[in-house]
Amino acid sequence: MTNETHPGHPAFSADWWEQHYQERPAGPGAPGPQLVAEVADLPPGTALDAGCGTGADAIWLASRGWQVTAVDASSTAVDRAKELAAQQDPGVAQRITWLTADLTSWQPSHRYDLVTSQYVHPDLPFDKFVARLAAAVAPGGTLLVVGHDHADTHSAAHAPKAASIGLDAVVKSLPDAQWEVAVAESRTREVHHDSKQLTIHDFVVRAHRTPSP
Repeated sequence: MTNETHPGHPAFSADWWEQHYQERPAGPGAPGPQLVAEVADLPPGTALDAGCGTGADAIWLASRGWQVTAVDASSTAVDRAKELAAQQDPGVAQRITWLTADLTSWQPSHRYDLVTSQYVHPDLPFDKFVARLAAAVAPGGTLLVVGHDHADTHSAAHAPKAASIGLDAVVKSLPDAQWEVAVAESRTREVHHDSKQLTIHDFVVRAHRTPSP
């Protein structure tokens, strides 16, 4: 991504994401390291991967026994994800339902034991987006939100300003009476990009909805 937006495609509309994936090379990816760190020990249940991209996270969850609904605004991304899932063990592919939908308006038909959203930057205020994600978590379930922290200078230089989010934008969307915030922190990870090693800053929020009385 660059600081420029395509004419008529404000970042981060569904059209913007579609063009982004059309211009991006196809290929398998690894599950997000923060997802692996925060979810590996959870017992599998139902999961919503909100903004699934090309499917690495959804495939990882399904391989661990989760029944996954994977949603993205880009049909190109979802088509690639389906192709990658088809290359896995049949049991993995069968545990994933793929949907092309705009997360700013799509309404899930039920709530999930896990809702995860990583590096998703919708075309609306991020706290409102988090509130939409939180509403999809079942009582006793888990919400995991990961994104580019304000401290991440690489992302700030290569993406629209709205791609960087602070922890407060997530946490303030989770009322204390309904949520226990287990993790709310910034983390660093090392990545290789254009033959260079970069330090990337992620915000990570993991919260648990209180069970119904």
